[in-house]
Amino acid sequence: MRWSGWMLGGAALLLTGACACGGSPDGVMDLGGDADAAQVADAIADGDAGVEMDAAPDAGPDSGPDASGDVGPDADASPLWVIERPQVGEPLSAQEVHDFTLRVTGMWKKSGYFRWLHLTSHGLDASNPQGQYHYALWWQDTKASKLGDVVTWTHTGRADNLTLRTCKVLNNAIAGYLMFGDPDLRWVVEEYSRGLVALSKAMMFGDADPVPYLQARAVFSHDHTFETVGGRKVAVDYGPVRHDEEAWNASIVHNPENPTWGDIWLVNQRSKDDVPHMFRTVPALMRVAAEAPDASVREAATEALEYLRGFAADIVASGYQIRTKFADGVAVVPTQPDNGAVKDLASFVLYEIADPNAECNAKLGSALVSDGTPHGLDCEQGSGGLYEVIAAEGHYFNYAIIRYFHLAALANAIAAGQDVMARELMLGLAARADAILHDPELPHRDDPVWDADAAAFLLAAGASGLPLTHEEARLVRDQYTLTAEHYEAWPYWDPWADSVPDGAFPMQPDRGVAVRPTEIAYLLEYCASPLRSAESAPLVDCDIVADPSRWGGEASELSRPRSR
Repeated sequence: MRWSGWMLGGAALLLTGACACGGSPDGVMDLGGDADAAQVADAIADGDAGVEMDAAPDAGPDSGPDASGDVGPDADASPLWVIERPQVGEPLSAQEVHDFTLRVTGMWKKSGYFRWLHLTSHGLDASNPQGQYHYALWWQDTKASKLGDVVTWTHTGRADNLTLRTCKVLNNAIAGYLMFGDPDLRWVVEEYSRGLVALSKAMMFGDADPVPYLQARAVFSHDHTFETVGGRKVAVDYGPVRHDEEAWNASIVHNPENPTWGDIWLVNQRSKDDVPHMFRTVPALMRVAAEAPDASVREAATEALEYLRGFAADIVASGYQIRTKFADGVAVVPTQPDNGAVKDLASFVLYEIADPNAECNAKLGSALVSDGTPHGLDCEQGSGGLYEVIAAEGHYFNYAIIRYFHLAALANAIAAGQDVMARELMLGLAARADAILHDPELPHRDDPVWDADAAAFLLAAGASGLPLTHEEARLVRDQYTLTAEHYEAWPYWDPWADSVPDGAFPMQPDRGVAVRPTEIAYLLEYCASPLRSAESAPLVDCDIVADPSRWGGEASELSRPRSR
């Protein structure tokens, strides 16, 4: 395997509340002695804050490839972060690998999953008559309805965590676009990249806002109609959410003089839940900014990198806390109104009193995304110790936050050429994967979606360079086969089809106990990744994945997944 130059070119009382979404109605706190917001923003924009705006940061002369550009398992020397793991479990046979590949790709083909992504993603269409900044996102809290030949997306809730969903899809859209140039995926890559920028633009209050890179949870711009692929007619209705609303973890805020769109509404208090997925997208954006054949895609990815790096730089400058803005447009760290304590949803340092490395991966990801350096942090093998145990006990979803911050730190360490650090994180990732499958003491391991979430995480880990074992490969095969069977029969992949009657219908399929709809295409990222280990257990035929003309087929009886 060859390692791309874009990636390697750069040198316990307190803890009982540990939950990314914990808290009660909020107040705000100004940072006081922290770095001046205007200075941070100006330095980022001018390139003086250590934030490189090129496709990859410069990590120094000792961390990149040799003059030939070839580094990796099929070259003279492997990167330091490449590790070996003892193989355990029963290998998938060649026939099982083949059948699995056809089963999953067949579901993509039969459902039109990638076309569906294009059809249902929206924000503000490029055809808007004002010519305003266009973008698209993967939405939640949205009702769908059909009347004649028009499908309407009506927004009914805050969509607090749309960014984690958007970034999961974006990573795999980038992979598919670079592998086989699908036009629907090209559109998703460009519009979702712009969507990440839009979330920051929504948080700008007036033309002279000195803090341009903070992230909103969601933006509700303008109601509009447009035609999408094949002349399908779409209406977007933000009316139900264009009002003031306050909750313990977010507020809907009016921004009547936004410099990009004018009179809009936004959801503030970007929480830590989505941030690992945003940071994990950075290396993928670096790659597509360097390799995309379409100039508009390169430009969109480059702009998204600027805004994500600016967002990360503000987190670092704010003491590893996530700032937001309320209706006055002032950048602040959100706090609890009753005692002035910083909300845990906005802090990566709150639990260091119990463990100095409690959320080290989150801090390290912020530092590496901001400027490619670790800022003196050493997360060792990426374990948060006691914090992780209690956080996971408190809420099952905290597993996803913890696990994906580990992946984000690892991926960005590799991208920055921090090979020694990346090796330690890779070893810790192997231990984490082993525990997911074998540690009986992990809280919630009897959750009905444990195996499905484990399978998706293992694919993302494999795309980050972790060699998968036979046991892990079989779990992925089993869960993604069941996933293909679960989603294939969903009747709304094309809501404009004659088979869909007028009236309300679900915008997105329910996951049941399958992987999430945003994770259906994780095999794309796995196959396209230049980090995928040559020592991974056989799992999927990536030659077929990369060639849509070969997609499709049914698994043989010998290849049916076994119940666990």
